[in-house]
Amino acid sequence: MKLTRQSGLGQGLSALIPEKETISQPFNQEENNSYKEASPEHEEFVWLKIDEVKANPNQPRSNFDDVRQQELTESIKHHGILQPILVRFNNFQYEIIAGERRFRAAKAAGLDQIPAFVRDVDDQNSFEQAIVENLQRDNLNAIEEATAFQRLIDEFGYTQQQVAERVGKGRPTVANSLRLLYLSPELQEMLKLGKISAGHGRALLGIEDVQSQLILAERIIKEGLSVRQIEELVVSLSQSKSISSPIETKNSKEAGVLEVENFLSDKLNTKVSVVTRGGKGRIVVDFADMDDLHRIYNLLNSLQE
Repeated sequence: MKLTRQSGLGQGLSALIPEKETISQPFNQEENNSYKEASPEHEEFVWLKIDEVKANPNQPRSNFDDVRQQELTESIKHHGILQPILVRFNNFQYEIIAGERRFRAAKAAGLDQIPAFVRDVDDQNSFEQAIVENLQRDNLNAIEEATAFQRLIDEFGYTQQQVAERVGKGRPTVANSLRLLYLSPELQEMLKLGKISAGHGRALLGIEDVQSQLILAERIIKEGLSVRQIEELVVSLSQSKSISSPIETKNSKEAGVLEVENFLSDKLNTKVSVVTRGGKGRIVVDFADMDDLHRIYNLLNSLQE
């Protein structure tokens, strides 16, 4: 089916873990009265004045949970900051690479200084490290993650494989994440709010009609349907059944067919569906883009040889 996207680096994971200093005690401002000016030419640990630090305009995270943010603020008030933020010197200010939640909470807690590691990085590495830090902390929702991956591709010319290598994910994981950007804005919002899962979102992409996708999404929310149940409903729709058909409690596919699906999915490293009707059927192989299609083609060629 024809789809249109609805919305639209390299030091690795170790870059976020400074090795020269281990932090085991909270950073208490009252115990650090001497203020040290940072030298922007070298990476170092410093105390920065709050008004010298600015948020990252390319922050991959767009949603900050108010309750969790308030909890962090209260924690900082009582215990101080347990981990420095990571910044870079940019346009005569210190711009956050990682740690915006801590920065916001420190500001809300009334602190006038914040501990930080200053690192000399360009725009590309700054954005990459911001993504990795959020991924490590599981801070991004599925749409934020997909959007961040797409920005790496659009703004820095990365391939899916390069994105996967930079953020420590498998290429199929990145490809499946990017597919979520084909969902309508309404469905993407449901994903952001946690009303449906990323697995549900990918299953809904098996239907071309956006309105049908929304109807199924409402059923997911009201009936608590699993990803597997939605996949079965999508198959039913392809067989011209009603979108309001009840979900069978037993598995509608024979064990042998499911075994073939799982085997092919594992071998091809992508979702494979086997649709049967009257002893006949078809095999549907999902691919994320033309690069992914060529990967599957080359893999099948190698298996034949």
